[in-house]
Amino acid sequence: MASLFWSDVKTDPKRRFRFELGFTNRTNNDQIPVWTIKTAMKPKANVSTIEHQYIDHVFKYPGRVTWDPITVTLVDPVEPDLCWAFLDVLGFAGYKYPTTSTQAKFSLSKERFAATLGSVFIRQIDDEGKEIEKWELVNPFITSVDFGGALDYAADDMNEVTVEVTYDWARLTYTQQHRMAPTAAASNV
Repeated sequence: MASLFWSDVKTDPKRRFRFELGFTNRTNNDQIPVWTIKTAMKPKANVSTIEHQYIDHVFKYPGRVTWDPITVTLVDPVEPDLCWAFLDVLGFAGYKYPTTSTQAKFSLSKERFAATLGSVFIRQIDDEGKEIEKWELVNPFITSVDFGGALDYAADDMNEVTVEVTYDWARLTYTQQHRMAPTAAASNV
């Protein structure tokens, strides 16, 4: 069957440039539109290793699964202004400028981040724009926002905003081959 892969015209590999990343924010008003996304990392799971030493031997056992943050790079248009949009997300999540003693007492919360940022999803699409894979980041929150880096008179590049998003885990909710069938990770024991 592997020998048929390249000769089968129905088989198409997933392509890196065919994707959408979306934030369904608190108002669903497309404050961070999908067309501004330039690059996005897919989720990455890590399994820690526990070692047990016995005399001159080392035995390894699987530990916990942790998920790496993803980095998203966006082009920052004049309208909508993504610097404003991401600072707005931080504000609704609980960050306030410490201009008064009352405002200085505010701080971020996971609950407000979840309500503000909403669902973060990464969709890979085929040549017709149909969804072939979908990841949902569970309980996402922003851990870093770079509002554009260094400005440079010699450069004519577009300004970019880079955002790091961390999350509790990533859920693979759809693949074209398995449709809506849950993975073993999603099954009830």
